[in-house]
Amino acid sequence: MDTAAIGKMINLVAETGLFFAKADGSYSAEEKNFIEAFIDQLNQVGPADEVKDALEEALNVTYSLETIVAHTKDTIEGLNEDEKSAVLATLASFIQNVIEELVVALDKNTIRHEEE
Repeated sequence: MDTAAIGKMINLVAETGLFFAKADGSYSAEEKNFIEAFIDQLNQVGPADEVKDALEEALNVTYSLETIVAHTKDTIEGLNEDEKSAVLATLASFIQNVIEELVVALDKNTIRHEEE
């Protein structure tokens, strides 16, 4: 996978994470830390300098599901089947992790409210 494709994948993961993180109407510090940690891992193999500005800009945007689907299609366009599978597996794993983190955060929030 070339540098441009890796950059697209990193942006897609960031946008997807932000979509899910902001879906409940708030963007908590826990959600932000999780997304930033995952992106940092991706940046270890990708063009960190080229992607950094785009990621910072992405933090100020609210993404729709339609936008995420369109960006996913754009990201995998032109990739071979192995690369497509790798991108989609990475995205699926990331989404699963984000959802699990959201559930944990919601559980913690529920427990705090019950204790009050």
